[in-house]
Amino acid sequence: AAALFDMNNKEVDFSYNIHDRLYPASTTKILTALVAINQGNLDDIVTVSENASASSFAADEQICGLKTGDQLTLRDLLYGLILYSGNDNAVAIAEHIAGNMEAFADMMNEQAAALMATNSHFVNSNGLHNEDHYTTAYDLYLIFNECIKHQEFMDMISADSYTAHITEADGNTSEMKLAPTNYY
Repeated sequence: AAALFDMNNKEVDFSYNIHDRLYPASTTKILTALVAINQGNLDDIVTVSENASASSFAADEQICGLKTGDQLTLRDLLYGLILYSGNDNAVAIAEHIAGNMEAFADMMNEQAAALMATNSHFVNSNGLHNEDHYTTAYDLYLIFNECIKHQEFMDMISADSYTAHITEADGNTSEMKLAPTNYY
């Protein structure tokens, strides 16, 4: 599926299967970021739970390497989500904003519906495969178009790199250097 929109003339220049349901994988993280920006305080300190720990993910799933008890800002988590596609970051964000993944997925679906992205259904914040987790190219356009209205999102997607500051469970501090794995 693909689409090319001329925003100046409000025309669709190209479309192919834009309303077909597809599994969004990590493009889910665009909506995760939007919900977090709308509902959270980017300066909040987030403590990483066992669910969000890197050890909770399979070896082939993209992670930033968060550990249970790590503390970092919501902003740091979002940069890891957007630049490095961290699945661990996505879970930490969801739990911080909504308390658990199910409640966050509800928020994602409410946000999508408010944007008229009505051919989508989300069940997690990271896009790991689930038969009930789907969207369309057109719905992703609607979601992304809303995201770019937020300067924080624009700063994240245009960053060449980012350094997150972590306070580990034992009180030691460390830095995580993040380089983009996705280009918007």
